[in-house]
Amino acid sequence: MVPVTHNRQVRSAIVGMVLGYAHIKNPGSLAIKHCLKQKNYLEMKRQILQSKQHSDLKIRDFDNSGFPGCRLETRVRPIYRILRKLIYKDGIKTVSRKVLDYLDVLGLAIWYQDDGSLSAKRRNGKIHSYDLTLNTYLSKEQNQVIIRYFKKVWSISWGLSRSKGKYRLRMGTIEGRKFLKMIEPYIVPCMRYKVEPLFKEPGLPQGRRSSPGPMET
Repeated sequence: MVPVTHNRQVRSAIVGMVLGYAHIKNPGSLAIKHCLKQKNYLEMKRQILQSKQHSDLKIRDFDNSGFPGCRLETRVRPIYRILRKLIYKDGIKTVSRKVLDYLDVLGLAIWYQDDGSLSAKRRNGKIHSYDLTLNTYLSKEQNQVIIRYFKKVWSISWGLSRSKGKYRLRMGTIEGRKFLKMIEPYIVPCMRYKVEPLFKEPGLPQGRRSSPGPMET
């Protein structure tokens, strides 16, 4: 993975974590849980967060309702208190353009590794395209803020899809390759299953956008 050295990168990474699996507790500590198979991914996060800690952060294994898991929790730090005020409205995680503007490619890569998924679409038993999904499960309005942000800042187009009474983001093969190529330097080995199939599958469309299917508007 590309080294993380600058404070701005660290801040972006933390925002990406919070948009994904992480939770900022009150009064200002960061807690993250993963399944045990993703322990190396949590170790990458630990290394990034360590720069904001005065004591060693430790990853601990735990029983997650019968499933092996791993977790870490930071000490209370000013950066987490600030981000909690920015991201949580009445205790609920809320995405705004101000929050998104903290992100760089590293933050996007962490967000996708946490909340993203890649699924094959088959025709006559053969893969003919892929759907790439960012499982935000937010309101329609918040997802539209995210769509506008990606289009304006990164020239990447997402579609809107309704699921479980909320909304999430989807894109097809061509746009998916564009996005994944951008974030690939920050994908850790145990999470590469969310990236590699889209580049390895032969015969997928190269010159035109592949529709991810019907979109809710």
